[in-house]
Amino acid sequence: MTRRSGFTLLEVMVSLAIFVSAFAALSQLYSLGTRAAVDAALQTQAAVRAEAKMAEVVSGVESFEAASAMPFEDDANWSWTLELNPGPHADVYELVVTVVFQSGSNPPAMTYRLVRFRRDPQLILDVAAEAAVEDE
Repeated sequence: MTRRSGFTLLEVMVSLAIFVSAFAALSQLYSLGTRAAVDAALQTQAAVRAEAKMAEVVSGVESFEAASAMPFEDDANWSWTLELNPGPHADVYELVVTVVFQSGSNPPAMTYRLVRFRRDPQLILDVAAEAAVEDE
């Protein structure tokens, strides 16, 4: 009986099955990693947009009034909402800025909320006006 060198059909099929299953697992990991990177980028952008909008409200660039689903000027996929709630003390408001990324008609891909407490700006203006009257 002569012995032939090489692989049998069974060995080739087993090695091919191992290769295909390993390739499928690696492609799933790649897909998962890509999705995680996109989510991280969206979350970072949402945090930056919320901080910027909160800074605009606190500094007086944006009005100190509740707003709902206002689109950002640079990208219509992003929108923001401002809620003004009574705070834990008199003349203190809870400011809640919510930033939402909506791509198409799907559910929002990213929602980020930022909460800060701020004294009533009208109170600060009243105190400044009284000080100005007293200085006259």
